[in-house]
Amino acid sequence: FNFILLPLTFIVIFIFWCLPDIVKISEPIFKVIADLTNFIADKQVGLITFGQVNWFQTIFLLALTLFLIIMPKNKVKKLKLRVILIGSYTSFFCLIHFPLKGQVSFIDVGQGDSILIATPLNRKTYLIDTGGKLNFGKRKSEPQLNRITIPFLYAQGIDHLDGVFLSHQDADHIGDLKALLDQIPVNRLYFAKGLTDNQSFIKKISNHLNDVQLMPLIAGDKVREGAIDFDVVYPFKPGLGKNEDSLSITFKLANRRWLFTGDLGREGEKEIQNHYNFQVDYFKLGHHGSKTSSDPDFLKQLNPRLVFISSGRNNRFGHPHQETLKTLKDLGIPYLNTQDSGTITWNYSPFQGDKITTFYKGNTK
Repeated sequence: FNFILLPLTFIVIFIFWCLPDIVKISEPIFKVIADLTNFIADKQVGLITFGQVNWFQTIFLLALTLFLIIMPKNKVKKLKLRVILIGSYTSFFCLIHFPLKGQVSFIDVGQGDSILIATPLNRKTYLIDTGGKLNFGKRKSEPQLNRITIPFLYAQGIDHLDGVFLSHQDADHIGDLKALLDQIPVNRLYFAKGLTDNQSFIKKISNHLNDVQLMPLIAGDKVREGAIDFDVVYPFKPGLGKNEDSLSITFKLANRRWLFTGDLGREGEKEIQNHYNFQVDYFKLGHHGSKTSSDPDFLKQLNPRLVFISSGRNNRFGHPHQETLKTLKDLGIPYLNTQDSGTITWNYSPFQGDKITTFYKGNTK
């Protein structure tokens, strides 16, 4: 811009008065430069997602920078400060991008689901659903993913996802899928077999069919990712992505077993119960705590130490339903709800064990 576009602009302005035809030559040149600039901007060449530094790191970096600016001209000392400053940035970058802790985070996306799974050290990242909401009428609002999930990922230095699991077609689960694919590279999309027959789903991913690998799954399939292995326990037959077709997966992290069933109802839970006999440590309660999910017998078999509910504040569905909460109370199963706690994060570390942090209530056990 400084060396080409700006000088050309001034030249055209001054020459135009005597040679008006100069516009015919300059306009195509400006267009080529503008198109090239937009192309580079779209490809985000040179853009680095650093991640969020904490308050102590921020003060430390600012202090180093200030000393470097105000220090008298002493080449040796300035060189040492530059080395320390560059080393500090590099260290903080590595701590963010190669974290010592892994996580399962229930992102507070309101009435919907979006769960981030990340492993420690050589980090692998996965998302279960993207959240989203229905747009009524012709007016389209900005995807809430832009305000919630994207900043949450960028703050942790996450600029790509190894995989995204899609439970089913509902807008509150995958409504922001297109917005996600437009902004963050995704290696693989995992979904229940039959979802590609749903035209609404195909429309969401049509612009990215060459960028992402589609991975249809059915009960019994296994996704082996090295750092984490996922087992598919539902559905048993292809569907179009309705609640009763919800992709259900289980996996282990730090010797803790998790189960996610999307919006699967009681009939689907009974099918899982009939085909599998396992217990879990943590369970994402079906269908946002609706009374149509989480059958008492199913919960007894799972015997979770804690369940999670992802539901919006003052949502029009009345989730979680009082009947469901009573079932949890009767069975002695504690729960955490994004409605009350905000984003809920389970962290684990080979060095410090695991703990749960909630956005509104601090640390819990």
